[in-house]
Amino acid sequence: MLEQAVFTIILMYLLIVQLFNARLMKPMIEALGRGRVYEQTVKSSWGLTLLLLALVFLFNVPPEAVGLGFAPIVGDVRAWKFFFFTTVLISVLLAFYLLVKTSTHLRRKLRPYYDLEIERLLLPRTNIEAKAWGAVSWTAGVTEEFIFRGVLLYTISLYLDVSSPMLAFIGGAMFGLAHAYQGVRGTLVTGLVGWGLGYLYLTMGVLWPVMVVHTLLDLIAGPVHVADSETD
Repeated sequence: MLEQAVFTIILMYLLIVQLFNARLMKPMIEALGRGRVYEQTVKSSWGLTLLLLALVFLFNVPPEAVGLGFAPIVGDVRAWKFFFFTTVLISVLLAFYLLVKTSTHLRRKLRPYYDLEIERLLLPRTNIEAKAWGAVSWTAGVTEEFIFRGVLLYTISLYLDVSSPMLAFIGGAMFGLAHAYQGVRGTLVTGLVGWGLGYLYLTMGVLWPVMVVHTLLDLIAGPVHVADSETD
């Protein structure tokens, strides 16, 4: 099947590139600066996403098979329960993000939880960088969910007939590997988050709520290391 081969090649190439980035990320940030790395990340992520989206339509893959629906299937009570839970989670995360943006005390309390070397290098330090981080966060939320939850899980399902939890676990493990530049702890945490987001998506059958959750998780990290004098 041509679509299977094409999606597999692209996704494997992405994983290989991300593994190489584990070695290159720190020198890239030190050489180019955070702003330039943010810009390159946004451009490359959207470029790959648009390519995969074009291939989805070229190969006549049903949009719902890669999560491009608006709501769960009518009558699927379990999917609607998870959909409702996710909307509540979005509300909680949004409120927490607004608190982080406005509370110096809360930002200081959160800093020890974002103390990995790569986090200190990558996360914004100034208001200008924090604004740019907003674009990075929305880009990551939309493109990574489409790539790693929509297309990746669809591609894996072409090879393996497994339960949703196992499919989400496999996808989460690959998502963690794609973030190997964050080190062992970061890879494990990201893989666990990827499993949870994957399970939510597979249960609901739609991606956009998971995209919003992912975006908010990244947005929350944005102001944490910005100097208090810059944000107050």
